[in-house]
Amino acid sequence: MTASLLLLVIGILHFAHGWVEFVVYPADKKDVSACSQINEALVKMLGDSNVQIYKSQVRQITEFWFIQALEVQKATILQIPEVDAVMENVVVAENSIESFANASGSTIASSTGPNQAIPELKLPLRSQRDAPQDLDLVSWPPRKRLPTSGKMPWYIYDVARGTDTYIYIIGNGINKDNAEFKSMPWPPESHEWHYAYGVSDSTTDDDLAGHGSCVASKAAGWKTGVSKNSQLVVMKSLPTLADVNFAFAAALDDIIEKDRQGRAVVVFPATSIQTFGPGSVLPRNWRAVKELIRELFGQDVVVVTASGNSAARSSAMNTVPAIWGLDPDFPLIVAGAVTTSGTIARFSQGAASRSEIVWAPGESIVCANGPSSPGLAVRSGTSFAAAMVAGLAAYQLTGPDPVRPGSVPSNIRSRLLANGRPIHPLAIPKVIWNGQYGALNAHPSNSTSQSVLQLMQGMQNATLFSGITNVTEG
Repeated sequence: MTASLLLLVIGILHFAHGWVEFVVYPADKKDVSACSQINEALVKMLGDSNVQIYKSQVRQITEFWFIQALEVQKATILQIPEVDAVMENVVVAENSIESFANASGSTIASSTGPNQAIPELKLPLRSQRDAPQDLDLVSWPPRKRLPTSGKMPWYIYDVARGTDTYIYIIGNGINKDNAEFKSMPWPPESHEWHYAYGVSDSTTDDDLAGHGSCVASKAAGWKTGVSKNSQLVVMKSLPTLADVNFAFAAALDDIIEKDRQGRAVVVFPATSIQTFGPGSVLPRNWRAVKELIRELFGQDVVVVTASGNSAARSSAMNTVPAIWGLDPDFPLIVAGAVTTSGTIARFSQGAASRSEIVWAPGESIVCANGPSSPGLAVRSGTSFAAAMVAGLAAYQLTGPDPVRPGSVPSNIRSRLLANGRPIHPLAIPKVIWNGQYGALNAHPSNSTSQSVLQLMQGMQNATLFSGITNVTEG
């Protein structure tokens, strides 16, 4: 659902019923006594059914209240002692998707040829022959030219990496019936779904365009994803003020409750609708989000977001959370989009801060479709670059060089920036790389008894592109 349509629906409900949804913030969320008094005052004024409190039991704090009230009651609520702000629950963010004219499916799916030799790999490496071009690029080595015709031959990855890691997807849900998720080693179970205020409590993708499904599949999908052993956690939410605050708070609490510190990545594939410049004063809702992200860092959680798609208006980033990633003391990972040839996508913001952005494929990528169509789709946007970066971050969490506890977010950000490489013969930008050598037709092996045919689990005979749907959005 687009931001404009959401605004229309909210406006109609306000007109029809006379009530307005608000979010109430306490001055000090750690002050138990003051928050209790605020809650009592709100319930007395509005009734139990119109007041929902977000109270974290694990952190023993009150983040906010989600209420329904008359517009005229807002001033009275602001007079309650220790209330810091009362904000209308409007749409505050938009998915970082980009409209474009697709290449044909046949062009994107150019084959490497039936006679291409399948490489013999040394365990625990695996070769995925049917990977889309954007995924192949993640294992393409430095100083190696791309093929002049056809697609790159393989996505090479370590089959042991990503195990016991968790990627939290903030968005409208995922199409769990898509083969990208059903074929995962650990498909997302119902207990890994969390529901904000504005969404249905169902394990579905409520966006017919499938934005969340595409994001999730680029992070960890079975054929199109970077980190195939990672487990998905769905923070189903709308891009409204209350739902965005809920998603970050609930992700933080879930990670603490389940002891996933140091093994979790949160991806917010969206940007604020409002633009900000250096030194801008943040509205209360975005201050709350920034504080929650800082708390996630304190729990050794990696957080990834999109740089934005408005390069035609501003090549520099001008939305949040993206601009927070320019602060060296705030290790937010910001993803910009490149084409499958390694050039910066025409729509991607971040070129002005090129060395501080983690660049990943985000134009004409192949991913899981939404609920309106089966199979796969072709989409563009920095949302999907952020998803691939989140996948590689999870992949890196389980590397042979363990990340020291207490510095996981900054360490992973530094590694992704340092390990990237430009796509030859380009000199910039540095694009994410998983350290493998997908350009090679053969790899040394100490054992001829373990071939890639045994490792690929039949994947080399699959036809990835037979189910592609070309779309004009996403």
